[in-house]
Amino acid sequence: MRFRGSIFGKLLEPISRRRFQTVVDGLDGDGYDKSFKSWDHLVALIYAQLSGHDSLRGVEAG
Repeated sequence: MRFRGSIFGKLLEPISRRRFQTVVDGLDGDGYDKSFKSWDHLVALIYAQLSGHDSLRGVEAG
């Protein structure tokens, strides 16, 4: 079966990961972070907003 990107992935395409990482590095956004990077945080926030979940439990279940 061929791989097909998800609709959510298509929504994230306009965000340049290289440019995002440049901003994060400039502000030392991942300075105290061990595993949950700023990109993962952004993706989780966008998913929570678009799915209408209002709790972390709802986002995790989705």
